[in-house]
Amino acid sequence: MIGLIFGPPGSGKGTQAGHVEREFKLSHLSTGDILRAEVARGSDIGKEAERIMRAGDLVPDDLIIRIVQGILRDPNVSSEVLLDGFPRTLEQARALDEMLAKEGHRVDFVIAFQVPEGVLVERLLHRAAVEGRADDTREAITERMHEYRNLTAKVLDHYREAGVRLAEIDGVGEVDQVFERIRKALKL
Repeated sequence: MIGLIFGPPGSGKGTQAGHVEREFKLSHLSTGDILRAEVARGSDIGKEAERIMRAGDLVPDDLIIRIVQGILRDPNVSSEVLLDGFPRTLEQARALDEMLAKEGHRVDFVIAFQVPEGVLVERLLHRAAVEGRADDTREAITERMHEYRNLTAKVLDHYREAGVRLAEIDGVGEVDQVFERIRKALKL
């Protein structure tokens, strides 16, 4: 089973992904966490990604596609996966569809969070203060919201048009309330 957890920055993807992972026995793969780990390691990919992420821009499609291909081909990674942070562009979505089709798989469901932008900005600024995330500056947040509206939201339309089960979730409220909405919408 392949699922996507989808939504703008600060919508609760990472928080809810942990719950979905445990409840539905999926391996949560966060491309953001993977990229931050590469930055911390000081790898070539990490150095390139750090510069891009600090500006609030998306990591280029070719780079992130190569990273995800490597992860999905890893024999230690389950074929029951919840992808968080990928795909973010139509090119990435098409590349993912192609990768999965070669293995006889497809995206089975998409969880898409709906959260007002003011709430998102407040959450991200709070996260920056609590976690010390350098990529959560007001300027980077503004740029990521712009990127999401102009690029990433089209991915949701791609999967909707492809007939993939889409659970549009109100992402405002207590963590348990939001997860209950996910559970009811998916009924896996």
